[in-house]
Amino acid sequence: MLDILRKNARSWLIKLTLGAIIISFAFFFGYNRMTRAKKSIKGLAPGQAVATVNGVEISDTEFSFFFDRNMERLKGAFKGEGMAETIHKFAQNMTLQQMIQRQLLLQTSRSLGIRVTDAELAATIRKNPELIRDGEFDPIFYRHQYLPYFENRFGINYEELLRQDLTINALERLFAGTESKAPEQNESALWTFEVASKAVKDEAEEKAFLDSLAKNRSAFKTVGPIPIEERAKILNGRGTFEDFEKIFALNAAHPVLDKPVKIGDEVFVVRFVGRKTSPVKATQEKQTEFLDSWIREQAKTANIVTYLQ
Repeated sequence: MLDILRKNARSWLIKLTLGAIIISFAFFFGYNRMTRAKKSIKGLAPGQAVATVNGVEISDTEFSFFFDRNMERLKGAFKGEGMAETIHKFAQNMTLQQMIQRQLLLQTSRSLGIRVTDAELAATIRKNPELIRDGEFDPIFYRHQYLPYFENRFGINYEELLRQDLTINALERLFAGTESKAPEQNESALWTFEVASKAVKDEAEEKAFLDSLAKNRSAFKTVGPIPIEERAKILNGRGTFEDFEKIFALNAAHPVLDKPVKIGDEVFVVRFVGRKTSPVKATQEKQTEFLDSWIREQAKTANIVTYLQ
């Protein structure tokens, strides 16, 4: 059973985003408006961070919020099997891994310039069925009851949590190359770039090559339209995750890399041409495969410090 749950940890992280924080009204207000009790996490002082990822803290309150969601799921899976201690340890470890991955996803989003606007945030809030009264969104109930109770109960700002979830959602779509239109139909993103490359011996030869590109458009070859999965075509089968992170962050407003990509003695100049979409069928596995690989690479060089026993 534990092996099955480990395999499902990734899908659980996804489910712990948008849908998970829209918790039922009864869950919030079925406690007779009691105040949030400070939870102590074994081995940690009250208020101590559970971990840091590249210097960014994962708070004990945020960890407890996701830990409780995991415990609810695990208790259902192990109902009646008398494995309370095993369940607790597994939930703690899984939650820690999820929170580290969540922070890496958010940091990757920031590096790619992904931002959730206030308008996008507001539109999502207004769709929360728990905030609908007589068929319409109730801003007074939301502002004066829902928001303060959420923060008092969990020690987390609801809007900040939701903004994070929307950010991760946008990152998933970018790396999957899909934009959800309907449950059965997605659109695959196709990218087109212009690429010029040359092997150079020294900085003088590199400078001469770069200067020549301004007058010699024929030196560029068109690569694309390609999905992000075929990224190897851009740099002749070479390149690191960091290289592609910069390349796929290019857009019409910023179409050229700040400096060329250098791989060994070869110099690559990459220019964004365009991005379009085409209808495809997409599975959840395909949508997250590349992003999973990317985050694993990020984790290898990330400064991750954990304080849990």
